[in-house]
Amino acid sequence: MPPRDTAPHSLTVHILHLWRTPVTGKRHRMTSAALQMLPLALALIASAPLPVPDTLRDRVIADARAMPPASLVFERTTRSVRTGGGTTTTLLKVERWDGKRWQLVSINGKKPTSGQRDEAQKLAASSPVPGYHRMAVLLSGATERTVDGEGRTVLRIPVLPAGSVRTDSADISTHLQAEATLATRAGQPWVERVKVTAREPFRMNMLIKVMTFEQTSEYRLDDKGRPRLASQVADSAGTMFGFAGGEKSEVTYAYR
Repeated sequence: MPPRDTAPHSLTVHILHLWRTPVTGKRHRMTSAALQMLPLALALIASAPLPVPDTLRDRVIADARAMPPASLVFERTTRSVRTGGGTTTTLLKVERWDGKRWQLVSINGKKPTSGQRDEAQKLAASSPVPGYHRMAVLLSGATERTVDGEGRTVLRIPVLPAGSVRTDSADISTHLQAEATLATRAGQPWVERVKVTAREPFRMNMLIKVMTFEQTSEYRLDDKGRPRLASQVADSAGTMFGFAGGEKSEVTYAYR
């Protein structure tokens, strides 16, 4: 069980103590300065990180587990621009997930070569299938919650659980952190947005160093009210072979 939510109460008591005279303990009238500070103090109460209730996290995780990759059929379209070493490379890639395996449909509008298919299969074998079901892994590491400016609950994952993000050569999860923004439909919470960022610069291998990384994933409800991964936007910068470079990508998902 997380500790009881006592932080707002403690801060409120502290503020009330400031409104009493130190000797008699009697309340005096608030000064104009105190009145001006009140909205700030109340804002601090509202935004202070709080523990994540087990019931909230468990409800979202249970829903995520009920949507395994085998229940999904979709096409993923990736548009990316990579820079480095004085060159710029653009890519338009379309892939299809049929509930069992990936198929590389096209690269830059053309039928893929056997080499491109082999490379795609290698990457697919090392990476989990994307989708809302991944919330079951991600949210297991949520330790704090806050409320954003729109009144939505935001769960903070200070270090991503192992296996959350894999490349073709390594698990880079411990180098990343995330925030998951929740929405509610008919009283049921669901994840509307996930923002993942690098906790610090890190090396993917001996040749590649990542200086900055940010990825935002958006989720939408389908016609049956089920959350679906709709899009992802990512931006990263670093060095490879000593040359500065980076990559920007946009990914969209179309379900069948």
